[in-house]
Amino acid sequence: MHDALKVEGLKKTYGDREILKGLDFRLPQGAMGLYLGPNGAGKTSTFRLLSGLERPDAGAIQVFGQPRSDLSKRLIGVTLEEPRFYPWLTGKETLEIVGHYRQVENPRKWAVQALERVGLAHAMNRPSKGYSLGMRQRLYLASQLFPEVKLLLLDEPTNGLDLEGREQLWAVLKTLTGEGVSMLVSTHQVLEAERYAEHLVVIHAGQIAYQGSYAQLAASRRLVVEVDDPERARNILGLHGLQTAAARDSRAVVVDVNIKDSRQVQGILEQQNLTVLSSRPEDLEELYWRIKDADSRVA
Repeated sequence: MHDALKVEGLKKTYGDREILKGLDFRLPQGAMGLYLGPNGAGKTSTFRLLSGLERPDAGAIQVFGQPRSDLSKRLIGVTLEEPRFYPWLTGKETLEIVGHYRQVENPRKWAVQALERVGLAHAMNRPSKGYSLGMRQRLYLASQLFPEVKLLLLDEPTNGLDLEGREQLWAVLKTLTGEGVSMLVSTHQVLEAERYAEHLVVIHAGQIAYQGSYAQLAASRRLVVEVDDPERARNILGLHGLQTAAARDSRAVVVDVNIKDSRQVQGILEQQNLTVLSSRPEDLEELYWRIKDADSRVA
């Protein structure tokens, strides 16, 4: 089975600024992929190249095993930046216009079905100016659910949404992947990646810092131990041949062992009269900073 998306050596420069520095990554077919990185990392630039809105300076893009072309572009639905619609048109009227432009067979029927898929059937006859931001994001998503679309590229779709709006949108996205739609969603929210990513791509300063399954990344988590004297704890563990690092939380120590070895670590510390307050595996935010810091040192 071909990947839904395969990117090799993708580069883009604006003026004298190299924004994308030879990206290589893939998205397995049918996966919920998250493209994680801070603002300014190159996420939107990547999506503009993937969607065909801009040309790369170098590199190749394949969609379901074929070079991206005018034909393969019809398999892709894209949302970029903030949704904008004619405010006096209803959701249904908006999608009917989109359907006519895209030459969808029976645009009226397609509009209703697309609105149903994103949970907006109840509001289809209301002007979009009365929609919340979350509803407008779902309307934007619906505008890309053409019958032939098999891959969705969504750039920060939850940006600016409240908790309820985010939950509603993610519920829709999970339903779509359940229907077989492949998806790459960009985000700067680590928690979203932790909760929803099946395949994770981390970008930092225009370079791919990590890609692979979230399960694979989670398996590399180290042990984080909160202790009453972190500096002394690091010295003691070092004498026992264990590699440690300072945690971002100044009260904790990161130990280069798996969570299953937590009792051994706790026993070593308690034998030296140190108080272990808690122990847990690294969370994704801590993993993200580890990847990012390592990538910065290499660069």
